[in-house]
Amino acid sequence: MPTRPCRAIALSLLALPWAAPARSQAPTPPEPPHFVVRSYPRDRDEAIARVGDRTLTLGMLVDHIDARHYPGFRDALEKHRHIQLMLESDLVAPWVRQFADLEALQQTFADEIDQAKLEAAQSESLRKSFQAWLDNYVADLKANNRPTELTQQRVNSLLADFQLRQGIAAELQGMLELLEPGEYTTPQLRQFFEANARTFGGRVSIQHILVQHRDAGTGILLADEGLARANARLADVKARLRKDGSNFEEVARGYSDDTRTAKEGGLLANIARFDDRLPAALCRTAWQLRDGEVSDVVETQYGWHLVKRIEFTQHVFILFTDDAIPAIRQAMVRQRQEDRLFHAREQTKRQLLL
Repeated sequence: MPTRPCRAIALSLLALPWAAPARSQAPTPPEPPHFVVRSYPRDRDEAIARVGDRTLTLGMLVDHIDARHYPGFRDALEKHRHIQLMLESDLVAPWVRQFADLEALQQTFADEIDQAKLEAAQSESLRKSFQAWLDNYVADLKANNRPTELTQQRVNSLLADFQLRQGIAAELQGMLELLEPGEYTTPQLRQFFEANARTFGGRVSIQHILVQHRDAGTGILLADEGLARANARLADVKARLRKDGSNFEEVARGYSDDTRTAKEGGLLANIARFDDRLPAALCRTAWQLRDGEVSDVVETQYGWHLVKRIEFTQHVFILFTDDAIPAIRQAMVRQRQEDRLFHAREQTKRQLLL
């Protein structure tokens, strides 16, 4: 299978400067991972998410990938250690999140989903996303003065690997595009623009405090002990914050797990409404708050966040013109797709367990 493990184990030997008498002793057992580890087929019936009244299991996820994205994946997990390690890599958490989102959308908008049209939309989403990835791949080859001619066999191999890693994400995007295809009239676009004019050319700055409840390297949920510590830390942070948020910067400096921003009081500046540098939930919260307001707990793939909005700045003023309509349509479809996804998560009380 054309892949490689994303999680490596490094071993080192320490040469002592003195000779000690040899002693026989039992080997020290390795410490268990600090995040949740699932193995297939042993844990095929273990829950990975709860969506509505349905529990999704590891076996369901593996069967889905095997049937729709990588035939042979199920058998490869059982036979090859390096494939099994994918379940301990940075691939599995996005798979679980996207698989649960598909289920949440299906449950919430079942009446609007025609299965034949859904299959077509998901196939087109995969085609577009792979083509964009392939274009970037070829551009990178060219930038590094490497041959850019790809045989069909090589393209097929790249597609197989891409579909294993990104196939569920393309599936999810295809469902969103079916639900919100972006076919809006000019009056609808104008109405959206007038209701959201500040997001065009505007930026907000926030401070945030991150409490990690997932492993920083893989994004996998922490094991019970680590999760309990994260819950206790979150409660401690919330207790330390004044109701008016006046000491938010101080608490962020001392307690945020985001080491890149903690020294600046958790500052994240110049955030666009749809800012691909940040998780959608964080951007969404940043734009929903008022200046000076502090959010409730916001969960992302990195952990739990508390957010304080600092200020809004209008950098550019946009008018509703023919030239602006493509950007307005793109923002409108993106917001409506996002609204549907977050509504489905809330409606089904989606809970991730891996």
